[in-house]
Amino acid sequence: MQKAHLYEALYLVNHGIDEAVRGVQRLKKAPHAFREVYYKSVAGLERRRALINGQFMHEMAGEEEDNVAFFEEEYNRWLSDDPLDNEEIYKLVRFIEDQRKKMGEPPLIQFLKPKKQEKENKENVVLKQALKDTTPKPRSRLRKSKPRNKVAQTRAASDALAA
Repeated sequence: MQKAHLYEALYLVNHGIDEAVRGVQRLKKAPHAFREVYYKSVAGLERRRALINGQFMHEMAGEEEDNVAFFEEEYNRWLSDDPLDNEEIYKLVRFIEDQRKKMGEPPLIQFLKPKKQEKENKENVVLKQALKDTTPKPRSRLRKSKPRNKVAQTRAASDALAA
């Protein structure tokens, strides 16, 4: 899409030369006209059109070939059945977010700067430690024996001996 304005400009140049040629051909119909001047004018306009088109197409051909190679590589990388590694996923997401930014859309993903990530990692460690310390410990499922007073213990022992 970035090259569309260049091709549009070339179209406008060609359209302008077409209009100029038509104007010169209409002037040829005038009486007492020097036909040689008009033929030279038309030939000069067509020559300039050919030079402009040839130069433009020559320069764009190299750029288009580079783009074909680049997009062929991109096509093979992103659409292959091989899984993407972390670096490729990061590049793909970054590319998509850059495209959204260019179009004026809000970001879907926020990329953190390395210093901010380190700070957040430290905060997460502190939060996890704090949660670990305040989390209640699970209770044992075994029943604890109730402590008996000494009088009850001695009575139970004497009853056991008497029986």
